[in-house]
Amino acid sequence: MILRLLLATTLAAALSAAAQAPATLGCPDEVSLSETIAAPAGWKSLGSQSQHAFERASVYNGVAGGQEYELAPDDERRAAGQIVQTWKLKDYRSMNIFLRCRYHNTAAVLLRDVPANLGKCTLTFTLDKGGNFTGRSVLTCR
Repeated sequence: MILRLLLATTLAAALSAAAQAPATLGCPDEVSLSETIAAPAGWKSLGSQSQHAFERASVYNGVAGGQEYELAPDDERRAAGQIVQTWKLKDYRSMNIFLRCRYHNTAAVLLRDVPANLGKCTLTFTLDKGGNFTGRSVLTCR
């Protein structure tokens, strides 16, 4: 009886987690930052708000800020200045997988774990001749 109850509880928890896991995941297209400055004695400061568009993402396994390993894309295709990189996540699932989303003109980043039900991430972006990110970048994990 206890084993049956434990099995039912475990199954219910697994189904609940699967129901909450997103079918797709990507970095937000834009973030809003608030800047402040520590004013020296005799000065006043004014803060500012700024919007920053998504630039690129990196895929890691491990623990953010701890023991983490950046994963190289499993595939990269280039056509007409556009680059498409793909990570196949199933081979790296022995550890946690997370995203580090980066934005234009800021060092601020967003981090998010990639749910286990998602098996592939694809980043599409464009570089100019100087190697700078231009235009709109898109990351989709499915």
